Amino acid sequence: MHVIEMGLEVTGLALLAVLARAVFVYCSPYRGCRWCRPGGLYFGSALARIIGHKRRPRRKRRCWRCKGTRMTRRLGSKTVHKMKLAVQQAWEER
Repeated sequence: MHVIEMGLEVTGLALLAVLARAVFVYCSPYRGCRWCRPGGLYFGSALARIIGHKRRPRRKRRCWRCKGTRMTRRLGSKTVHKMKLAVQQAWEER
């Protein structure tokens, strides 16, 4: 019986984590583009600030990822947005 209760608790915690991630992505679906920040994809955050990495000169071409907006969608934000629209449509049809 103890194993079943533990399984239910783990399942409940996993569902709660998924719900928390969905709410977070719903509230802030965009983030800064990783390819546009100083230092590039991997070295653009704390390491670039510690070392004092100088910003690369801007290219004349736009970024292929963000198309020059410097913002990209978070993982799962498109799915959350589609679910929100589906729930709204179902509620209106009701």
